Amino acid sequence: MESGQPLYGYGVYLAERSTKADEYAEAIHGGLPSDEGCYAMLVCRVVGGLCRVVDTNEFNADDLRKDILDGPYHSVLGDRVVKLGKPYREVVVHDNNQVFPEFILYYKRLGLD
Repeated sequence: MESGQPLYGYGVYLAERSTKADEYAEAIHGGLPSDEGCYAMLVCRVVGGLCRVVDTNEFNADDLRKDILDGPYHSVLGDRVVKLGKPYREVVVHDNNQVFPEFILYYKRLGLD
């Protein structure tokens, strides 16, 4: 994997846990006064279809992309929980039509900022 490239290659990343999504959130500055200092997160419905499951560190991101764009799969399920003991699973899709943003959550990190 190239330095700076996303773990499973480029695509739309979605997490099953809000704590994973929060790792990528940035505070809102310069927006509406009520939003100042808040963070935002989308709650989405996602159609994963036939998922290419990746549960080890032994994979090639370019091959994953080919499996999705040219092969039988519709998404990547990065399962780092079962075998690797990591706390998160992620879904990566390459077609934004598979994602429906249903809600926007605005929140503050209490006691952390």
